[in-house]
Amino acid sequence: MSTTTPVIPTQTKVAIFGTASLAFCGILVETSMNVTFPTLMHQFHATLATVQWVTTAYLLAVAATMVITAFIQQRFHWRTIINVGGAGFVLGGLLCTVAPQLWLLLLGRIIQAIGTGLALPLVFAQIMTQVPFTAQGHFTGTAGMLIALAPSLGPTYGGLVTQLLSWRLIFGITLPFGLIAWLITAKTIRQTQAPRSRPFPLCQFGLVVAALILLIFSVNNLSTYGLSLVFVGLPLLLAVLAVLTFARSATRTTHPLINLAVFQQGNFTRALLIYFFIQFIQIGLTFLLPNFAQLALGKNALVSGLMLLAGSLCSAVLSPLAGKLMDHRGIQRPFQIGSGFLLLATLGLAGLAQHLSVGLNIGLFVGFQIGFSCLFNNALTYGLQQLPPQLMGDGNALFNTLQQYSGSLGTAIMAVLITLGTRIAPSASSTMQTTLGTQIALWFSLIITMIVVALALTTKPIANMAGGQHQSRSSNH
Repeated sequence: MSTTTPVIPTQTKVAIFGTASLAFCGILVETSMNVTFPTLMHQFHATLATVQWVTTAYLLAVAATMVITAFIQQRFHWRTIINVGGAGFVLGGLLCTVAPQLWLLLLGRIIQAIGTGLALPLVFAQIMTQVPFTAQGHFTGTAGMLIALAPSLGPTYGGLVTQLLSWRLIFGITLPFGLIAWLITAKTIRQTQAPRSRPFPLCQFGLVVAALILLIFSVNNLSTYGLSLVFVGLPLLLAVLAVLTFARSATRTTHPLINLAVFQQGNFTRALLIYFFIQFIQIGLTFLLPNFAQLALGKNALVSGLMLLAGSLCSAVLSPLAGKLMDHRGIQRPFQIGSGFLLLATLGLAGLAQHLSVGLNIGLFVGFQIGFSCLFNNALTYGLQQLPPQLMGDGNALFNTLQQYSGSLGTAIMAVLITLGTRIAPSASSTMQTTLGTQIALWFSLIITMIVVALALTTKPIANMAGGQHQSRSSNH
């Protein structure tokens, strides 16, 4: 690895920081709402299965927006994209702040999600095209620190604001910060290639969005209808058919929505799976643990949110350091360290599920976040470094889409698994039912963690030739 320090223009650094800050504000409110579910259930007279759409619908909308980012970033000026994204964040946040009914809150969340979905991919697009290869790990770790910190810090922020003020101010407080980040980015952002005209593959986009919605619909129906052929099996089948139809169409056109040639790079696919599964677990835990603390341990929103603060701070500190470790020692060392912490933490959560206390939750979540910081952003950097320049936008779109969709899927599946406690022990107390459902969800998380660890420990270092290709690309920019 090179030891020289690359020179990066201040304007580039400011633009990356501004875009990451806007994305941070959008993602922060994403999981901030998880601790408000009991409050929203009471205020809007709704069930948990209904209220969880406040998070699930947001994540779905972000994922659907990110699907088209490869097209958007090639078709439009990046300044235009960030202006639309910033406006969506602000307008959606204003609607959420004043929403008198649940459906208006959901609408505001979707508008805000579109803004976040446009801003987030621009963070990594700038890094992978305007930062030299030898500094990409550090920059991805630093920018990713904000983005990875947001979902784990969200419950703490949401619990604090809800307990001391009002859940509506979760949006109101973040609005001025998002507005400032938007204006800074619009002033400094630049792009290395001029936009070019290309047709929009509307049919392919419709197939992808249909698949995303149908899969979530199928999972959500599990809690109400069980293994119903009509309400679970049929949507799942249609989702699979939509994906297969999209893949067939994308490989037969010269202008696909996402170029599936990225999957010809085995290490890219491996990194994408690691990224997807680890985000699935993290967002699932930020939903599961605060709700367990409130519904089973009897804690308030403030305590259940603060419970995750220490882990969030660990992630914030360690993410840039993990990126530097990858730059200097390669991908295997941070993956090995992260795998160990991840496995021990999820094993502890699952094994002690019947005896979890606030203290145990704090300690084990810290261990999880240490492992998360070593794996998450480094998986994205490593995966994108496997791709040639012409596929970089497609790879970036896939990473960001699956990051958000994994959170949506994680929230939905954890909500379903919690309700299994009621089905298994219908005569037990609500506390025991929640504890049992949480235990099932944590053992499921352990299984997913074992898959992540297996993928991470078998990852190969980047070949010198690939590094040379990307160094050349970066220096040209």
